[in-house]
Amino acid sequence: MKILSAIGAFFVRIGRWIKNTAWVQPLLIVGGIFAIIFSIPSISSWVSSWFSGYNEANAFYSNYKISLSGAQNNNSDADNLFSYMESGVKTEDQKRKYGEKFFIMFVQEDCSGCESIYKGIEVLKNEWGKGTFATPEGQKAEEFKLYTIYVDTEDTIDNKTKNLFKDYFFNYWDRYFEEISGVMSQSYYAKHNESSSYASDLETIMDSDKFATPTIFLYDAAYNQNATQLGVNEVLFTVPGKNSQSGAYPIAYTLFDCWYHQDIFSANYEA
Repeated sequence: MKILSAIGAFFVRIGRWIKNTAWVQPLLIVGGIFAIIFSIPSISSWVSSWFSGYNEANAFYSNYKISLSGAQNNNSDADNLFSYMESGVKTEDQKRKYGEKFFIMFVQEDCSGCESIYKGIEVLKNEWGKGTFATPEGQKAEEFKLYTIYVDTEDTIDNKTKNLFKDYFFNYWDRYFEEISGVMSQSYYAKHNESSSYASDLETIMDSDKFATPTIFLYDAAYNQNATQLGVNEVLFTVPGKNSQSGAYPIAYTLFDCWYHQDIFSANYEA
């Protein structure tokens, strides 16, 4: 009973203190409000950090964006790029404008796969032609070029919201996407690739509703192996680091090998 009396007395004292110091309560409330206000920048920074990877990746890819505006008339920058790839004879002005070899990367803003490899692409760009990224012996020194096409690009056409990639661009070039999917299934990379998903990923190229991001095409009209009508002869989706290693540099090495059709992208590859 003494224990119960002691506990009761404790709560009585607490109640009396609250009653006698009621003036403290508004201060506590005001103090709590200010604490919340002052913590907002920290909370904002914390929440922003969740999306920093996406923001950085999108900022990087946007630097190489080829517009789909005008795709409903087959007159977008992306259409013009594909027309260049399709054409047989290319003028010197066209070559200077587009290049004779380049990556085309299909991305979208909310794309974890795009975000996971952009650091590797950034390393490849920054280190291009230097050190371990120097031009391989017997190969032609070339400028690194990258184009990105955002498959989630929308615009209002005839008072309706349209996806410019799916509704127009893909529909016009679908025969080439289908050809690339079939030809790439016989590429050296497809034969050497141990990933069980690569074959199914290739099938997504034929379907605008299933089109995967990222999807990376290498355009190289001078390379005859696995040549397609668009000059696309290597395709990647996720980019595994070379020798199964993780990190930006191993990813960059895989892309470097893809560009020069060497290692796992060549006939003489040995696992």
